[in-house]
Amino acid sequence: MSAPAERGASDPGSEGAAVADPGRGRRAVGRPAAHERPAAVALYFGYRALASVLVAAPLSVFVAQVVGEYPRGDAILFDPGGLMLGELTRLSAHVAAALATQLGLGTLLAAALGLLPLAVLLAALSQEGPLSAQDLGGRAARALGPLALLWGVALAAQVAAAALVLLPGTKLCAELPVLPRGRDLAAIAVAAAALVPVAAIGLLHDVARVAVVGEQRGFYTAVSRGLDALRAAPLAAAWACASRGVLAAVALAGGAWVMHLAGVSTGLRVAAALAVQLAAFAVAAYLRASWLAAALRLLDRSAP
Repeated sequence: MSAPAERGASDPGSEGAAVADPGRGRRAVGRPAAHERPAAVALYFGYRALASVLVAAPLSVFVAQVVGEYPRGDAILFDPGGLMLGELTRLSAHVAAALATQLGLGTLLAAALGLLPLAVLLAALSQEGPLSAQDLGGRAARALGPLALLWGVALAAQVAAAALVLLPGTKLCAELPVLPRGRDLAAIAVAAAALVPVAAIGLLHDVARVAVVGEQRGFYTAVSRGLDALRAAPLAAAWACASRGVLAAVALAGGAWVMHLAGVSTGLRVAAALAVQLAAFAVAAYLRASWLAAALRLLDRSAP
């Protein structure tokens, strides 16, 4: 009677061994979808919305100082002829360095601090059933080190990849014996070409992040697992990420268009426009969570 139990206890592939090591190398029966983790998605959305407001604050203050006293507010920037938009551009040249520094440092700081809500979201998406705050926090805390290393390496790789395409490409565009319009079109083509390696690195970065939290992997193993998952289903991974990214871009562009239509006038129009903008941010956050959940399923299908 005790033989089966002993075999189950000693066999590394048995259910007992899987329970003893729940984080590594175990293929999940089913991962929760993004809509099944509303609290984690709401936390992720809340941080992104707050960080966006804080990062954009210096630029918003500068624009408000230029056009805030006009009755129509920033709506005059989009009038035919672009007179005030050109004036704003001229004035911004004097503070471009300061604004660029503030925006750059603010973006980097927001991205670094955003690793914590991202880790919580990934931990929630990687576990089935009811969530324990202790388990959720433990998974997120253990993953912060590898996540930070992944973020730094991926950022450096994306900057290097973009520079390798943009620097010779822009130099070549400047030397082309064509009209200025032709040079502009060539520069757009070079920029589009630079986005390809940057997007590929970002895709691998996301799948490796999922492996760090969902499977509790280290840096090198997470990158290896990400490469295995992308090699196993490259088109599925690209489609899952790109389709959600396009939808998020459409939602954000729609929210920005509504804000433009409302201008900065007072009353219900501003409240409605702000609500639409927040809804657009919420849709983008949900689509991001949906992609991360899909990346978890890609990892499961490529598990050895």
